Amino acid sequence: MQQDRLRTALVGCGAFANAALLPAMRMADIDIVAVCDPDAARAEATMRAAGAGACYADMSAMLAAETVDAVVMAVGPTIYPTLAVQAFAHGVHVFVEKPPAITLAEGEAMALAARKAGRQLIVGFMKRFATGYRMAKDISDTADFGAVQMVSARITSGVWTPAWSKTLTPFSFVLDHSVHFLDLMRFFGGPVDWVSAVKTQASDERFGFAVLLGYASGAAGLLEISNYESRGVPNERVQITGSKGASVTVENVTRVTYTRDAEPMVPGRAFSPERERLIWEPNMTNISGENASLVHMGYVGEMRNLAAGLAAGSAVTPSIEDGIAALALAHAVVESDGRRINLQNAGEFQHVAVH
Repeated sequence: MQQDRLRTALVGCGAFANAALLPAMRMADIDIVAVCDPDAARAEATMRAAGAGACYADMSAMLAAETVDAVVMAVGPTIYPTLAVQAFAHGVHVFVEKPPAITLAEGEAMALAARKAGRQLIVGFMKRFATGYRMAKDISDTADFGAVQMVSARITSGVWTPAWSKTLTPFSFVLDHSVHFLDLMRFFGGPVDWVSAVKTQASDERFGFAVLLGYASGAAGLLEISNYESRGVPNERVQITGSKGASVTVENVTRVTYTRDAEPMVPGRAFSPERERLIWEPNMTNISGENASLVHMGYVGEMRNLAAGLAAGSAVTPSIEDGIAALALAHAVVESDGRRINLQNAGEFQHVAVH
């Protein structure tokens, strides 16, 4: 690519794309050349909001008529496998929102199509780019932190049915918003060797999972995901513990606590700037675009990462391989029923379908 800005087409003009992706793309080095949606009114409205030059009802027709470097898709995992392959046939890179597919077989077929086309397939795990999680990752990667020994997380998202699923089931719940945390468990702890999960269910629409993960590094992970609590209050927490007496905790994306190996509380204890606990929160008294919620949530960061990586010709993550790994975890969590499942046998989960 010779130009400085990434030329893209947006596929899917629904509420999420307009609320999150479109404004995030505006804050990155991205030009939206055209948009696509079978709903003509939505496509026209999004075209105007994006400042795009055209709107289409069919993606292949759009890519045949327009010159773009990449397509950004927000249409759901039941459609991504088909549309991604069609986009690769037009020689463009593809970004899909999470999750990239329903089954591992579909994810692997997408990865194969990307390799054959010589193009990249990027998955929208935006939490990796959230301000607090970027800080936690930087801290946990330092020599002073030591090797990661424990990763624990909890999220409760309230009752809602994913747009791509006809009904709310334990599987669609895990594969939708909760899949972000399956990716974060890998982001902080590395490859996962095995999973054991126990489901709790209060009704047809309220359920949760307590998950134990064994990492290839020898570290352990604990994950609690449920929809028992209200969507109206924040309920998100991740903690990473290192091997040298330190931990870093992120609460509700924007509060980061770095607990270092400080002296015990005894008479005469001296204050040590090098070893005391540090707490960070965003400075919301400062009028700045970088204090926007879309920045702190990670949407802007993932779009900037997409634009910079493709412009430089470098490998962009999270990749489809990360998406496949998260899919394998999701299937293992739902099917475990207390059993320890070795993820090297992930192919056994390819039969799960959405109902």
